[in-house]
Amino acid sequence: MSFAAPRAAQPIVGPSAIVHPGRQPSERSPGHLHDRRPEGLLPWQVSRVRAYIDAGLQGRVSLSVAAGHARLSSGYFSRCFRRFFGVTFSRYVARRRVERAQGLMLEDGRKLCQIALACGFADQAHFTRTFGSLTGCSPARWRRRTLSDRPAARISMDVCAGEAASWKP
Repeated sequence: MSFAAPRAAQPIVGPSAIVHPGRQPSERSPGHLHDRRPEGLLPWQVSRVRAYIDAGLQGRVSLSVAAGHARLSSGYFSRCFRRFFGVTFSRYVARRRVERAQGLMLEDGRKLCQIALACGFADQAHFTRTFGSLTGCSPARWRRRTLSDRPAARISMDVCAGEAASWKP
């Protein structure tokens, strides 16, 4: 029995190496699985998901529906979303709702309960808890401080940042 000398390893050619007519060897077909960026979401997925979230802020925003817009499974989308945005899907939606509420609080003199419902919160208590956890103060205090400092201050979620650690609803 004679053994031949080992041959050099041959590269494995997978689907990502398939070249389509008219394309360079480095180009892959659009939407190919290996086209995913390290962040996990492609630009078209990010824009579709952001549009879905922004359009639905006053109602129910579902992770599974957002995953459908990105054409991903819910579990994979959730991981990709967190990698890309740095926060969970629900935390991102809460932030967007609070940002929208901040805009509404500065536009007119609507009551906080009306703003809470317009931004998709279940009630004013839910709004106040979420707002406080993200900004460090109550919505009423944020509104007073921001309106009194408005000409000089830049409007942001950081108006009450110093109180974030000690604030309790």
